[in-house]
Amino acid sequence: MRMLDASRFQNADKYADYLKTPSGRLRSELAWENLHRFLPSNTSQKRALDVGGGTGFASVQLARLGYEVVLLDSSEEMLRIAREQTGTDSVAARISFCHDDASRLPKLFGAESCDVVVCHNLLEFSENPSAIVRGIANVLRKGAVLSLLVRNRAGEVLRNAVKSRDWKLAVANLTAETVVDSLYGEPVRVFALAEIRDLIVQAGLEVVAQHGVRVFSDYVDLVNLSDAEFSQIFEVESALGVRPEFAAIARYIQVIARRSGTSSGEVTGA
Repeated sequence: MRMLDASRFQNADKYADYLKTPSGRLRSELAWENLHRFLPSNTSQKRALDVGGGTGFASVQLARLGYEVVLLDSSEEMLRIAREQTGTDSVAARISFCHDDASRLPKLFGAESCDVVVCHNLLEFSENPSAIVRGIANVLRKGAVLSLLVRNRAGEVLRNAVKSRDWKLAVANLTAETVVDSLYGEPVRVFALAEIRDLIVQAGLEVVAQHGVRVFSDYVDLVNLSDAEFSQIFEVESALGVRPEFAAIARYIQVIARRSGTSSGEVTGA
């Protein structure tokens, strides 16, 4: 199956515009809220890596907390937008940009060099997701935190059945490895929670939390929301995303993991 690659973001402005919509903001801001509560508090160096960081939302949040952040992305256009949006203040000074592919993580960054790694909506476009997760595990220090966000297969099934009313496609997607991305019209991977947990455990990491991101907001009208309405939706989404029965059908799966005591050289499947 042909997968999306960096060329999908030659029209990076289209993606950047999406992230400014209520749906895009909910995805980014909910994922950040979920990660924020698990950030390590006992580190002195505060080094972070944003893998496939796109326009830099997570990088900016981490830099505001004093982290020295590397934003890695394979799209020059994404990095251009990220540089423009981070500005030139003291927060921007903590962010550096790396134009390269996530598959080269072990060659780009030293082992046990990061306290936080963010990998949001990258595995959907990877030919080898397990290799990406193993590469991330290699750069995590002991006690360091990984936030992994991916497209949820169950969420895609429900969206087809409820919103698109394409019931045949909904049934087909119950076992599909890929679905068609609504923004670019190209195939992207989808995952079940068990699959993501397996990737993390096989890489020698320990799952510490799991969340659903965007449980119900894909099925309501988000046009012309006031700030108060957005805040109310955000609050409900936050409450539902931590409950397993609702997280199971969310549009995205987010898993927070930590580096276990296993040496990166002993990770199974490496």
